[in-house]
Amino acid sequence: MRPVRYAVIGCGMIAAYHIAAIRALPDAELAGVCSRTYEKAAEFARLHRTKAYGSIQEVWDDPAVDAVCVCTPSGLHASLALEAIAHGKHALLEKPLALTVEDCDRIIREAKKKGVLVGVVSQLRFSPAIQQTKKAMERKVLGKLVCADLYMKYHRSQTYYDSGSWRGTKAMDGGGALMNQGIHGVDLLQYLAGPITTIYARAKTMTRSIEVEDTLCAVTEFKNGAMGVIQATTGIYSGFSRRLELCGENGTIILEEDRILLWDVADDKGLPHDTTGGMDVRSSSDPTLIGLAGHRRQLANFTAAVQGREALLVDGAEGRKALRIILGAYRSAAEDRPVRVEEV
Repeated sequence: MRPVRYAVIGCGMIAAYHIAAIRALPDAELAGVCSRTYEKAAEFARLHRTKAYGSIQEVWDDPAVDAVCVCTPSGLHASLALEAIAHGKHALLEKPLALTVEDCDRIIREAKKKGVLVGVVSQLRFSPAIQQTKKAMERKVLGKLVCADLYMKYHRSQTYYDSGSWRGTKAMDGGGALMNQGIHGVDLLQYLAGPITTIYARAKTMTRSIEVEDTLCAVTEFKNGAMGVIQATTGIYSGFSRRLELCGENGTIILEEDRILLWDVADDKGLPHDTTGGMDVRSSSDPTLIGLAGHRRQLANFTAAVQGREALLVDGAEGRKALRIILGAYRSAAEDRPVRVEEV
């Protein structure tokens, strides 16, 4: 079976992780890179010893390209995904899948029609600690879930926002602390604790000069009856690790980033094996410190799915879930009322 050949669209920081992940896989190859300008693509290609496409159309016209990794600002994700689908290319997009539920649905629908795969990067799901916790939640080791809480207290300087004209804008970022930095945490929260049915949020721009929120707090209700809170900010010093707390009548599991911090279960006091090392995620203060292992594991699954050897674990429908929760929080904050996620 021949390797899956990828073109990487977008030449920002995250693109380097995709390139490294592709090159770490025996059944994947890098076809080249593309950016808004050829000059930027050429410089990035030189740095990574690969081909620079002169335009996005060259990517679509290249029969050697099986799939694309979309690493552009969020506001371009939907249009690029739809173009890739129209040209018969599989697409793995950095989060979020799109900025509206309507665009998500269109992408999912068109991909099904065309028979291509669309995935969304949710690399933390592939951590051994997250997988162990997921299995424990499926076995209901905590009994009735009472609280499921997510804390994401990060630091992003004004210089960070000023480094790109798209950062902190509604059109290209889609939102602030919850959408850009917080979406991975929201994805893990609903992945582990189950669907969120209702959210009541307040959002403010407190410390940064940006168009969107730098701080949001929300109260949530889950389908299984549990309650919880979500806190997300990029405005504090110096930034702290993401923390997810799952508390039930029979035990509590606390995750810090992608490692298990506490496993206090009534009939199992010990930590599970091989789940405390994590993937070296330290991005609460520096967005570049996310580790490579998660992208490598997700690219491996996406590649195997393209080749028909595995099921795709994070498809468009999975990516849609976290987006709906975030958009529900934004609607709640704007309208000052609880919002049912199914309304979004």
